[in-house]
Amino acid sequence: SLNTTPRTRPAACGRCAAGVKHRSGSASPAGVHSLALLLMDLQPGADGPQVLAADALYRLGRTEEAYRLLLSVGPAGPRAPILARLALLQLHRGFLYNTNQLLKKLIHCGDTSCLIPLLAVAQQRDRALLQTHCHSAAKRILEASGDEGALREAVTYLSIAIMASGGEAVDSLLERARCYASLGQRKTAIFDFSAILKDHPQHVQALCGRSFTYLMLSQQQECTRDLLAALQVNADVVAKDILALKAGARKLVCDWLHQFCRGSLSDALASASVPCQEEQLRQAFVTCAALMRIDCREPRWHLLHVDILLAKGEDNAAGAHLRQVFGQEPRDAAAQARVGVVEAAQHNYGAAARRLGRLAEKDPSSLETLLTLIPPSQRRAVAAAQEASGLSSAAQRTRAVSLLTVAVQAADGHRLQHLRQRAACLAQMGSHQLAVADLDAVIQSHGESPPPCSEELGVWVEDLCQRGSSLVFCSREPAALEDFSRALEAHKNRAIQCIDAGLGRVRLAECFLRGALRHYGEQQLQKTWTFLECGLWVDSENVELRRLRSKVKREEASPCSVN
Repeated sequence: SLNTTPRTRPAACGRCAAGVKHRSGSASPAGVHSLALLLMDLQPGADGPQVLAADALYRLGRTEEAYRLLLSVGPAGPRAPILARLALLQLHRGFLYNTNQLLKKLIHCGDTSCLIPLLAVAQQRDRALLQTHCHSAAKRILEASGDEGALREAVTYLSIAIMASGGEAVDSLLERARCYASLGQRKTAIFDFSAILKDHPQHVQALCGRSFTYLMLSQQQECTRDLLAALQVNADVVAKDILALKAGARKLVCDWLHQFCRGSLSDALASASVPCQEEQLRQAFVTCAALMRIDCREPRWHLLHVDILLAKGEDNAAGAHLRQVFGQEPRDAAAQARVGVVEAAQHNYGAAARRLGRLAEKDPSSLETLLTLIPPSQRRAVAAAQEASGLSSAAQRTRAVSLLTVAVQAADGHRLQHLRQRAACLAQMGSHQLAVADLDAVIQSHGESPPPCSEELGVWVEDLCQRGSSLVFCSREPAALEDFSRALEAHKNRAIQCIDAGLGRVRLAECFLRGALRHYGEQQLQKTWTFLECGLWVDSENVELRRLRSKVKREEASPCSVN
Protein backbone atom coordinates (compact mmCIF):
# COMPACT_ATOMS: atom_id res chain seq x y z
CA SER A 1 0.00 0.00 0.00
CA LEU A 2 2.93 2.40 0.64
CA ASN A 3 4.05 1.92 -2.97
CA THR A 4 0.71 3.30 -4.23
CA THR A 5 1.10 6.59 -2.37
CA PRO A 6 0.98 9.51 -4.86
CA ARG A 7 4.22 11.30 -5.59
CA THR A 8 4.86 14.35 -3.45
CA ARG A 9 4.05 17.69 -5.18
CA PRO A 10 6.62 20.52 -5.42
CA ALA A 11 4.96 22.45 -2.61
CA ALA A 12 5.34 19.42 -0.36
CA CYS A 13 9.04 19.24 -1.26
CA GLY A 14 9.31 22.86 -0.21
CA ARG A 15 7.63 22.26 3.13
CA CYS A 16 9.90 19.28 3.86
CA ALA A 17 12.99 21.27 2.88
CA ALA A 18 12.00 24.23 4.99
CA GLY A 19 11.67 21.86 7.91
CA VAL A 20 15.45 21.40 7.88
CA LYS A 21 15.75 24.99 9.06
CA HIS A 22 12.47 25.77 10.81
CA ARG A 23 12.46 22.64 12.92
CA SER A 24 16.17 22.69 13.63
CA GLY A 25 15.36 23.68 17.19
CA SER A 26 13.94 20.20 17.81
CA ALA A 27 15.75 18.19 15.10
CA SER A 28 19.30 18.50 13.80
CA PRO A 29 20.14 18.21 10.07
CA ALA A 30 21.43 14.71 10.88
CA GLY A 31 18.06 13.77 12.37
CA VAL A 32 16.23 15.18 9.36
CA HIS A 33 18.53 13.21 7.09
CA SER A 34 17.70 9.98 8.95
CA LEU A 35 13.99 10.75 8.65
CA ALA A 36 14.39 11.45 4.93
CA LEU A 37 16.13 8.09 4.42
CA LEU A 38 13.25 6.36 6.17
CA LEU A 39 10.77 8.15 3.90
CA MET A 40 12.79 7.13 0.85
CA ASP A 41 12.43 3.53 1.89
CA LEU A 42 8.71 3.95 2.47
CA GLN A 43 8.13 5.91 -0.78
CA PRO A 44 10.54 4.57 -3.38
CA GLY A 45 10.83 6.87 -6.40
CA ALA A 46 9.06 9.84 -4.74
CA ASP A 47 10.87 13.18 -5.14
CA GLY A 48 9.92 14.67 -1.79
CA PRO A 49 12.03 12.43 0.48
CA GLN A 50 15.03 12.68 -1.89
CA VAL A 51 14.80 16.49 -1.97
CA LEU A 52 14.55 16.53 1.83
CA ALA A 53 17.55 14.25 2.11
CA ALA A 54 19.54 16.44 -0.29
CA ASP A 55 18.73 19.57 1.73
CA ALA A 56 19.79 17.83 4.94
CA LEU A 57 23.07 16.74 3.36
CA TYR A 58 23.63 20.33 2.14
CA ARG A 59 23.13 21.62 5.68
CA LEU A 60 25.57 18.99 6.94
CA GLY A 61 28.17 20.27 4.46
CA ARG A 62 28.06 17.06 2.38
CA THR A 63 27.38 18.88 -0.88
CA GLU A 64 28.89 16.22 -3.15
CA GLU A 65 26.55 13.58 -1.75
CA ALA A 66 23.60 15.98 -2.08
CA TYR A 67 24.52 16.64 -5.70
CA ARG A 68 24.77 12.95 -6.59
CA LEU A 69 21.50 12.21 -4.82
CA LEU A 70 19.68 14.88 -6.85
CA LEU A 71 21.18 13.59 -10.09
CA SER A 72 19.74 10.18 -9.32
CA VAL A 73 16.17 11.49 -9.19
CA GLY A 74 14.15 10.03 -12.07
CA PRO A 75 13.06 12.29 -14.94
CA ALA A 76 9.34 11.63 -14.46
CA GLY A 77 8.99 13.81 -11.36
CA PRO A 78 8.48 17.60 -11.22
CA ARG A 79 11.81 19.09 -12.25
CA ALA A 80 11.79 22.69 -10.95
CA PRO A 81 12.71 21.88 -7.29
CA ILE A 82 15.47 19.51 -8.47
CA LEU A 83 16.88 22.03 -10.98
CA ALA A 84 16.87 24.81 -8.36
CA ARG A 85 18.90 22.71 -5.92
CA LEU A 86 21.29 21.48 -8.56
CA ALA A 87 21.91 25.08 -9.66
CA LEU A 88 22.59 26.22 -6.09
CA LEU A 89 24.94 23.28 -5.47
CA GLN A 90 26.85 23.88 -8.69
CA LEU A 91 27.20 27.54 -7.77
CA HIS A 92 28.43 26.48 -4.33
CA ARG A 93 31.00 24.25 -6.00
CA GLY A 94 32.14 27.04 -8.33
CA PHE A 95 30.90 25.51 -11.61
CA LEU A 96 29.44 28.67 -13.17
CA TYR A 97 28.79 27.27 -16.65
CA ASN A 98 26.74 24.38 -15.24
CA THR A 99 24.94 26.85 -12.97
CA ASN A 100 23.96 28.93 -16.00
CA GLN A 101 22.61 25.92 -17.85
CA LEU A 102 20.59 24.74 -14.87
CA LEU A 103 19.14 28.20 -14.24
CA LYS A 104 18.12 28.44 -17.90
CA LYS A 105 16.30 25.12 -17.60
CA LEU A 106 14.65 26.30 -14.38
CA ILE A 107 13.49 29.52 -16.04
CA HIS A 108 12.23 27.52 -19.01
CA CYS A 109 10.09 25.48 -16.59
CA GLY A 110 8.38 28.72 -15.59
CA ASP A 111 8.30 27.86 -11.87
CA THR A 112 10.85 29.86 -9.90
CA SER A 113 8.65 29.92 -6.80
CA CYS A 114 10.30 26.65 -5.74
CA LEU A 115 13.34 28.78 -4.84
CA ILE A 116 11.54 30.27 -1.84
CA PRO A 117 11.72 27.17 0.43
CA LEU A 118 15.22 26.38 -0.88
CA LEU A 119 16.51 29.84 0.00
CA ALA A 120 15.05 29.42 3.48
CA VAL A 121 17.67 26.72 4.16
CA ALA A 122 20.49 28.07 1.95
CA GLN A 123 23.64 29.43 3.54
CA GLN A 124 24.03 33.22 3.50
CA ARG A 125 27.16 32.91 1.38
CA ASP A 126 25.37 30.87 -1.27
CA ARG A 127 22.40 33.24 -1.28
CA ALA A 128 24.77 36.15 -1.89
CA LEU A 129 26.47 34.18 -4.69
CA LEU A 130 23.12 33.41 -6.31
CA GLN A 131 22.05 37.06 -6.04
CA THR A 132 25.24 38.35 -7.66
CA HIS A 133 25.27 35.64 -10.33
CA CYS A 134 21.65 36.25 -11.41
CA HIS A 135 22.02 40.02 -11.40
CA SER A 136 25.11 39.77 -13.60
CA ALA A 137 23.35 37.35 -15.93
CA ALA A 138 20.46 39.80 -16.30
CA LYS A 139 22.84 42.65 -17.09
CA ARG A 140 24.56 40.58 -19.80
CA ILE A 141 21.21 39.74 -21.37
CA LEU A 142 20.14 43.39 -21.38
CA GLU A 143 23.43 44.55 -22.85
CA ALA A 144 23.18 41.96 -25.63
CA SER A 145 19.59 42.70 -26.64
CA GLY A 146 16.68 44.94 -25.75
CA ASP A 147 13.85 43.00 -27.38
CA GLU A 148 10.84 41.78 -25.46
CA GLY A 149 12.13 38.23 -25.03
CA ALA A 150 15.41 39.44 -23.56
CA LEU A 151 13.58 41.78 -21.22
CA ARG A 152 11.35 39.01 -19.92
CA GLU A 153 14.31 36.67 -19.40
CA ALA A 154 16.18 39.43 -17.57
CA VAL A 155 13.15 40.02 -15.35
CA THR A 156 13.22 36.35 -14.29
CA TYR A 157 16.92 36.45 -13.42
CA LEU A 158 16.41 39.69 -11.50
CA SER A 159 13.47 38.20 -9.63
CA ILE A 160 15.70 35.30 -8.52
CA ALA A 161 18.34 37.80 -7.38
CA ILE A 162 15.71 39.72 -5.40
CA MET A 163 14.44 36.51 -3.78
CA ALA A 164 18.00 35.52 -2.88
CA SER A 165 18.54 38.86 -1.16
CA GLY A 166 15.32 38.65 0.82
CA GLY A 167 13.85 41.55 -1.16
CA GLU A 168 16.72 43.91 -0.34
CA ALA A 169 18.62 43.86 -3.65
CA VAL A 170 18.20 47.54 -4.53
CA ASP A 171 20.17 47.30 -7.79
CA SER A 172 18.13 44.31 -8.96
CA LEU A 173 14.86 45.99 -7.99
CA LEU A 174 15.93 49.06 -9.96
CA GLU A 175 16.82 47.04 -13.06
CA ARG A 176 13.63 45.01 -12.86
CA ALA A 177 11.53 48.15 -12.53
CA ARG A 178 13.16 49.55 -15.66
CA CYS A 179 12.49 46.30 -17.52
CA TYR A 180 8.84 46.36 -16.47
CA ALA A 181 8.56 49.96 -17.68
CA SER A 182 10.08 48.98 -21.05
CA LEU A 183 7.62 46.09 -21.28
CA GLY A 184 4.72 48.47 -20.72
CA GLN A 185 3.94 47.07 -17.26
CA ARG A 186 4.11 50.54 -15.74
CA LYS A 187 2.15 50.00 -12.54
CA THR A 188 4.35 47.00 -11.73
CA ALA A 189 7.41 49.16 -12.42
CA ILE A 190 6.10 51.83 -10.05
CA PHE A 191 5.62 49.12 -7.39
CA ASP A 192 9.31 48.14 -7.65
CA PHE A 193 10.51 51.74 -7.61
CA SER A 194 8.33 52.42 -4.58
CA ALA A 195 9.74 49.34 -2.83
CA ILE A 196 13.21 50.90 -3.11
CA LEU A 197 12.03 54.33 -1.99
CA LYS A 198 10.27 52.91 1.04
CA ASP A 199 13.63 52.16 2.67
CA HIS A 200 15.75 54.61 0.64
CA PRO A 201 13.60 57.74 0.13
CA GLN A 202 16.51 59.71 -1.35
CA HIS A 203 17.51 57.12 -3.96
CA VAL A 204 17.95 59.40 -6.97
CA GLN A 205 17.75 56.74 -9.69
CA ALA A 206 14.61 55.24 -8.20
CA LEU A 207 13.02 58.69 -7.95
CA CYS A 208 13.92 59.43 -11.58
CA GLY A 209 12.77 56.00 -12.73
CA ARG A 210 9.41 56.33 -11.03
CA SER A 211 9.07 59.88 -12.31
CA PHE A 212 9.68 58.81 -15.91
CA THR A 213 7.17 55.98 -15.48
CA TYR A 214 4.60 58.52 -14.30
CA LEU A 215 5.56 60.51 -17.39
CA MET A 216 4.52 57.53 -19.56
CA LEU A 217 1.19 57.56 -17.72
CA SER A 218 0.83 61.35 -18.27
CA GLN A 219 0.63 61.93 -14.52
CA GLN A 220 2.19 65.39 -14.36
CA GLN A 221 1.88 66.03 -10.64
CA GLU A 222 3.47 62.72 -9.60
CA CYS A 223 6.19 62.98 -12.24
CA THR A 224 7.14 66.49 -11.17
CA ARG A 225 7.04 65.62 -7.46
CA ASP A 226 9.58 62.79 -7.83
CA LEU A 227 11.90 64.82 -10.05
CA LEU A 228 11.87 67.72 -7.60
CA ALA A 229 12.76 65.36 -4.75
CA ALA A 230 15.62 63.90 -6.82
CA LEU A 231 16.91 67.36 -7.74
CA GLN A 232 17.29 68.23 -4.08
CA VAL A 233 19.59 65.20 -3.64
CA ASN A 234 21.73 65.27 -6.80
CA ALA A 235 20.84 67.69 -9.57
CA ASP A 236 23.70 66.53 -11.83
CA VAL A 237 22.45 62.94 -11.97
CA VAL A 238 18.89 64.08 -12.61
CA ALA A 239 20.00 66.35 -15.46
CA LYS A 240 21.91 63.47 -17.08
CA ASP A 241 18.90 61.15 -16.76
CA ILE A 242 16.60 63.74 -18.35
CA LEU A 243 19.09 64.25 -21.18
CA ALA A 244 18.96 60.49 -21.83
CA LEU A 245 15.22 60.69 -22.58
CA LYS A 246 13.87 60.94 -26.11
CA ALA A 247 13.40 64.47 -27.40
CA GLY A 248 9.62 64.56 -26.97
CA ALA A 249 9.69 63.19 -23.44
CA ARG A 250 12.58 65.46 -22.51
CA LYS A 251 10.71 68.53 -23.72
CA LEU A 252 7.57 67.58 -21.80
CA VAL A 253 9.50 66.98 -18.57
CA CYS A 254 11.30 70.30 -18.91
CA ASP A 255 8.02 72.10 -19.62
CA TRP A 256 6.48 70.57 -16.49
CA LEU A 257 9.47 71.59 -14.36
CA HIS A 258 9.36 75.10 -15.84
CA GLN A 259 5.64 75.30 -15.11
CA PHE A 260 6.27 74.26 -11.49
CA CYS A 261 9.01 76.88 -11.09
CA ARG A 262 6.80 79.61 -12.48
CA GLY A 263 4.01 78.60 -10.11
CA SER A 264 6.38 78.42 -7.16
CA LEU A 265 7.78 81.87 -7.96
CA SER A 266 4.28 83.34 -8.30
CA ASP A 267 3.27 81.84 -4.94
CA ALA A 268 6.37 83.30 -3.29
CA LEU A 269 5.69 86.75 -4.76
CA ALA A 270 2.03 86.55 -3.75
CA SER A 271 2.87 85.76 -0.13
CA ALA A 272 5.67 88.31 0.29
CA SER A 273 7.00 91.33 -1.56
CA VAL A 274 10.46 91.53 -3.08
CA PRO A 275 13.00 90.55 -1.80
CA CYS A 276 11.65 87.09 -0.96
CA GLN A 277 13.24 84.75 1.56
CA GLU A 278 15.86 82.45 0.08
CA GLU A 279 14.08 79.40 1.52
CA GLN A 280 10.98 80.23 -0.54
CA LEU A 281 12.97 80.19 -3.77
CA ARG A 282 15.51 77.41 -3.13
CA GLN A 283 13.64 74.63 -4.92
CA ALA A 284 12.85 76.81 -7.93
CA PHE A 285 16.49 77.96 -8.06
CA VAL A 286 17.86 74.39 -8.04
CA THR A 287 15.32 73.26 -10.64
CA CYS A 288 16.05 76.21 -12.92
CA ALA A 289 19.79 75.52 -12.69
CA ALA A 290 19.15 71.95 -13.81
CA LEU A 291 17.01 73.16 -16.73
CA MET A 292 19.83 75.43 -17.91
CA ARG A 293 22.24 72.49 -17.61
CA ILE A 294 19.91 70.35 -19.74
CA ASP A 295 19.54 72.97 -22.50
CA CYS A 296 21.55 76.15 -22.12
CA ARG A 297 20.12 77.53 -25.39
CA GLU A 298 16.52 77.74 -24.21
CA PRO A 299 15.71 81.43 -23.41
CA ARG A 300 12.85 80.54 -21.07
CA TRP A 301 15.18 78.92 -18.56
CA HIS A 302 17.44 81.99 -18.51
CA LEU A 303 14.49 84.35 -18.12
CA LEU A 304 13.25 82.23 -15.23
CA HIS A 305 16.71 82.35 -13.64
CA VAL A 306 16.73 86.14 -13.96
CA ASP A 307 13.25 86.37 -12.40
CA ILE A 308 14.36 84.27 -9.43
CA LEU A 309 17.40 86.52 -8.94
CA LEU A 310 15.13 89.58 -9.10
CA ALA A 311 12.75 88.00 -6.58
CA LYS A 312 15.72 87.46 -4.25
CA GLY A 313 16.63 91.12 -4.64
CA GLU A 314 19.87 90.35 -6.51
CA ASP A 315 19.39 93.01 -9.20
CA ASN A 316 23.07 93.25 -10.15
CA ALA A 317 23.37 89.49 -10.66
CA ALA A 318 20.17 89.52 -12.73
CA GLY A 319 21.48 92.33 -14.93
CA ALA A 320 24.81 90.57 -15.43
CA HIS A 321 23.09 87.34 -16.48
CA LEU A 322 20.85 89.23 -18.91
CA ARG A 323 23.85 90.88 -20.55
CA GLN A 324 25.76 87.61 -20.71
CA VAL A 325 22.93 85.65 -22.36
CA PHE A 326 20.96 88.27 -24.33
CA GLY A 327 23.60 90.92 -25.00
CA GLN A 328 24.05 94.49 -23.87
CA GLU A 329 20.85 95.63 -25.58
CA PRO A 330 18.47 92.62 -25.90
CA ARG A 331 16.21 92.41 -28.93
CA ASP A 332 13.78 90.05 -27.25
CA ALA A 333 10.88 91.97 -25.65
CA ALA A 334 10.77 89.66 -22.62
CA ALA A 335 14.50 90.16 -21.96
CA GLN A 336 14.14 93.92 -22.47
CA ALA A 337 11.35 93.96 -19.89
CA ARG A 338 13.68 92.30 -17.36
CA VAL A 339 16.24 94.99 -18.07
CA GLY A 340 13.43 97.42 -17.30
CA VAL A 341 12.88 95.78 -13.91
CA VAL A 342 16.61 96.11 -13.18
CA GLU A 343 16.43 99.77 -14.21
CA ALA A 344 13.48 100.30 -11.89
CA ALA A 345 15.61 98.93 -9.05
CA GLN A 346 18.21 101.53 -10.05
CA HIS A 347 15.48 104.26 -9.88
CA ASN A 348 15.55 104.81 -13.65
CA TYR A 349 11.78 104.77 -13.89
CA GLY A 350 11.36 106.38 -17.29
CA ALA A 351 13.61 103.84 -19.02
CA ALA A 352 11.93 101.04 -17.07
CA ALA A 353 8.50 102.17 -18.27
CA ARG A 354 9.63 102.27 -21.91
CA ARG A 355 11.05 98.74 -21.76
CA LEU A 356 8.03 97.33 -19.94
CA GLY A 357 5.82 99.06 -22.49
CA ARG A 358 7.42 97.04 -25.29
CA LEU A 359 6.48 93.84 -23.46
CA ALA A 360 2.92 95.10 -23.12
CA GLU A 361 2.80 95.31 -26.92
CA LYS A 362 4.13 91.76 -27.41
CA ASP A 363 2.88 89.80 -24.40
CA PRO A 364 0.55 91.71 -22.06
CA SER A 365 -0.25 88.60 -20.03
CA SER A 366 3.29 88.34 -18.62
CA LEU A 367 3.49 92.02 -17.70
CA GLU A 368 1.66 91.62 -14.40
CA THR A 369 4.10 88.93 -13.23
CA LEU A 370 7.07 91.14 -14.03
CA LEU A 371 5.61 94.08 -12.15
CA THR A 372 5.45 91.96 -8.99
CA LEU A 373 9.25 91.73 -9.19
CA ILE A 374 9.44 95.49 -8.58
CA PRO A 375 9.08 96.52 -4.91
CA PRO A 376 5.86 98.49 -4.27
CA SER A 377 7.83 101.63 -3.41
CA GLN A 378 9.42 101.59 -6.88
CA ARG A 379 6.33 101.01 -8.97
CA ARG A 380 6.26 104.49 -10.39
CA ALA A 381 3.45 104.02 -12.85
CA VAL A 382 2.85 107.79 -12.84
CA ALA A 383 6.05 108.19 -14.86
CA ALA A 384 4.70 105.72 -17.42
CA ALA A 385 1.38 107.56 -17.58
CA GLN A 386 3.02 110.97 -18.00
CA GLU A 387 5.20 109.71 -20.81
CA ALA A 388 2.21 108.03 -22.41
CA SER A 389 0.39 111.38 -22.46
CA GLY A 390 3.28 112.98 -24.33
CA LEU A 391 3.45 110.16 -26.80
CA SER A 392 -0.29 110.36 -27.42
CA SER A 393 -0.03 114.00 -28.43
CA ALA A 394 2.73 113.03 -30.84
CA ALA A 395 0.42 110.48 -32.49
CA GLN A 396 2.45 107.55 -31.19
CA ARG A 397 -0.67 106.02 -29.72
CA THR A 398 0.33 102.36 -30.01
CA ARG A 399 3.29 102.93 -27.74
CA ALA A 400 1.15 105.08 -25.48
CA VAL A 401 -1.29 102.21 -25.03
CA SER A 402 1.59 99.91 -24.11
CA LEU A 403 2.90 102.31 -21.49
CA LEU A 404 -0.57 102.86 -20.11
CA THR A 405 -0.95 99.09 -19.82
CA VAL A 406 2.11 99.15 -17.57
CA ALA A 407 0.54 101.99 -15.61
CA VAL A 408 -2.81 100.19 -15.24
CA GLN A 409 -1.21 97.08 -13.79
CA ALA A 410 1.47 98.76 -11.72
CA ALA A 411 -0.37 101.54 -9.91
CA ASP A 412 -3.42 100.59 -7.88
CA GLY A 413 -3.99 104.12 -6.63
CA HIS A 414 -4.26 105.68 -10.10
CA ARG A 415 -5.61 102.67 -11.96
CA LEU A 416 -8.96 104.25 -12.99
CA GLN A 417 -7.27 107.34 -14.39
CA HIS A 418 -4.89 105.19 -16.42
CA LEU A 419 -7.82 103.12 -17.70
CA ARG A 420 -9.53 106.32 -18.86
CA GLN A 421 -6.36 107.46 -20.61
CA ARG A 422 -5.90 104.09 -22.28
CA ALA A 423 -9.54 104.03 -23.40
CA ALA A 424 -9.08 107.47 -24.97
CA CYS A 425 -5.97 106.29 -26.84
CA LEU A 426 -7.73 103.13 -27.99
CA ALA A 427 -10.73 105.12 -29.20
CA GLN A 428 -8.44 107.44 -31.19
CA MET A 429 -6.85 104.35 -32.75
CA GLY A 430 -10.29 102.97 -33.66
CA SER A 431 -10.08 100.07 -31.17
CA HIS A 432 -13.50 100.85 -29.72
CA GLN A 433 -14.20 97.36 -28.39
CA LEU A 434 -11.10 97.54 -26.22
CA ALA A 435 -11.97 101.06 -25.19
CA VAL A 436 -15.42 99.90 -24.08
CA ALA A 437 -13.83 97.11 -22.00
CA ASP A 438 -11.66 99.64 -20.15
CA LEU A 439 -14.59 101.98 -19.55
CA ASP A 440 -16.73 99.09 -18.33
CA ALA A 441 -14.22 98.59 -15.51
CA VAL A 442 -14.19 102.32 -14.76
CA ILE A 443 -17.98 102.75 -14.69
CA GLN A 444 -18.43 99.58 -12.68
CA SER A 445 -16.26 101.10 -9.95
CA HIS A 446 -18.80 103.95 -9.55
CA GLY A 447 -21.62 101.61 -8.62
CA GLU A 448 -25.18 101.47 -9.92
CA SER A 449 -26.41 104.93 -8.90
CA PRO A 450 -24.88 108.33 -9.80
CA PRO A 451 -22.30 109.65 -7.29
CA PRO A 452 -23.67 112.23 -4.83
CA CYS A 453 -20.62 114.49 -5.04
CA SER A 454 -20.89 117.03 -7.87
CA GLU A 455 -17.25 116.59 -8.92
CA GLU A 456 -17.52 112.79 -9.02
CA LEU A 457 -20.85 113.13 -10.83
CA GLY A 458 -19.19 115.14 -13.58
CA VAL A 459 -16.49 112.46 -14.00
CA TRP A 460 -19.15 109.75 -14.10
CA VAL A 461 -21.04 111.64 -16.83
CA GLU A 462 -17.85 111.95 -18.88
CA ASP A 463 -17.19 108.22 -18.54
CA LEU A 464 -20.71 107.40 -19.74
CA CYS A 465 -20.45 109.71 -22.73
CA GLN A 466 -17.03 108.35 -23.70
CA ARG A 467 -18.30 104.77 -23.52
CA GLY A 468 -21.47 105.74 -25.38
CA SER A 469 -19.44 107.16 -28.26
CA SER A 470 -17.35 103.98 -28.55
CA LEU A 471 -20.50 101.85 -28.40
CA VAL A 472 -21.93 103.76 -31.36
CA PHE A 473 -18.78 102.97 -33.36
CA CYS A 474 -19.12 99.32 -32.32
CA SER A 475 -22.65 99.26 -33.83
CA ARG A 476 -24.13 98.82 -30.34
CA GLU A 477 -26.47 101.80 -30.59
CA PRO A 478 -29.14 100.70 -28.05
CA ALA A 479 -26.52 100.34 -25.29
CA ALA A 480 -24.95 103.66 -26.34
CA LEU A 481 -28.29 105.49 -26.06
CA GLU A 482 -28.77 104.08 -22.55
CA ASP A 483 -25.40 105.59 -21.54
CA PHE A 484 -26.18 108.98 -23.09
CA SER A 485 -29.67 109.03 -21.54
CA ARG A 486 -28.29 108.40 -18.06
CA ALA A 487 -25.61 111.05 -18.58
CA LEU A 488 -28.11 113.69 -19.81
CA GLU A 489 -30.55 113.01 -16.98
CA ALA A 490 -27.76 113.21 -14.37
CA HIS A 491 -25.98 116.37 -15.59
CA LYS A 492 -27.26 117.81 -18.87
CA ASN A 493 -24.73 120.62 -19.31
CA ARG A 494 -21.67 118.40 -18.69
CA ALA A 495 -23.08 115.72 -20.99
CA ILE A 496 -23.66 118.26 -23.80
CA GLN A 497 -20.05 119.44 -23.46
CA CYS A 498 -18.79 115.83 -23.80
CA ILE A 499 -21.05 115.23 -26.81
CA ASP A 500 -19.78 118.39 -28.51
CA ALA A 501 -16.19 117.23 -27.96
CA GLY A 502 -16.89 113.69 -29.13
CA LEU A 503 -19.66 112.21 -31.26
CA GLY A 504 -21.37 115.53 -32.08
CA ARG A 505 -24.95 116.73 -31.50
CA VAL A 506 -26.32 116.07 -34.97
CA ARG A 507 -25.14 112.48 -35.15
CA LEU A 508 -26.29 111.64 -31.62
CA ALA A 509 -29.71 113.23 -32.28
CA GLU A 510 -30.11 110.93 -35.28
CA CYS A 511 -29.26 107.98 -33.06
CA PHE A 512 -31.89 109.04 -30.54
CA LEU A 513 -34.41 109.37 -33.39
CA ARG A 514 -33.74 105.81 -34.56
CA GLY A 515 -34.05 104.56 -31.00
CA ALA A 516 -37.32 106.43 -30.47
CA LEU A 517 -38.77 105.07 -33.72
CA ARG A 518 -37.82 101.54 -32.71
CA HIS A 519 -39.58 101.85 -29.36
CA TYR A 520 -42.54 103.60 -30.95
CA GLY A 521 -42.95 100.69 -33.37
CA GLU A 522 -43.00 98.37 -30.35
CA GLN A 523 -45.58 100.67 -28.66
CA GLN A 524 -43.22 101.38 -25.76
CA LEU A 525 -44.35 104.97 -25.51
CA GLN A 526 -42.63 105.77 -22.23
CA LYS A 527 -39.24 104.74 -23.59
CA THR A 528 -40.04 106.54 -26.85
CA TRP A 529 -40.77 109.74 -24.94
CA THR A 530 -37.50 109.48 -22.97
CA PHE A 531 -35.43 109.15 -26.14
CA LEU A 532 -37.31 112.02 -27.80
CA GLU A 533 -36.62 114.32 -24.86
CA CYS A 534 -32.94 113.39 -24.76
CA GLY A 535 -32.63 113.81 -28.52
CA LEU A 536 -34.17 117.28 -28.41
CA TRP A 537 -31.90 118.28 -25.51
CA VAL A 538 -29.00 117.40 -27.77
CA ASP A 539 -30.43 119.01 -30.94
CA SER A 540 -33.57 121.08 -30.42
CA GLU A 541 -33.75 121.93 -34.12
CA ASN A 542 -34.12 118.35 -35.33
CA VAL A 543 -37.36 118.38 -37.34
CA GLU A 544 -37.96 114.62 -37.29
CA LEU A 545 -37.63 114.45 -33.52
CA ARG A 546 -40.09 117.32 -33.07
CA ARG A 547 -42.56 115.76 -35.51
CA LEU A 548 -42.42 112.38 -33.75
CA ARG A 549 -42.85 114.04 -30.36
CA SER A 550 -46.02 115.78 -31.58
CA LYS A 551 -47.36 112.49 -32.88
CA VAL A 552 -46.71 110.74 -29.58
CA LYS A 553 -48.41 113.62 -27.72
CA ARG A 554 -51.52 113.29 -29.86
CA GLU A 555 -51.70 109.55 -29.33
CA GLU A 556 -51.30 109.94 -25.57
CA ALA A 557 -54.08 112.58 -25.54
CA SER A 558 -56.44 110.56 -27.78
CA PRO A 559 -58.91 108.24 -25.99
CA CYS A 560 -58.36 105.69 -28.80
CA SER A 561 -54.61 105.41 -28.34
CA VAL A 562 -53.29 101.92 -28.44
CA ASN A 563 -51.52 100.81 -25.23
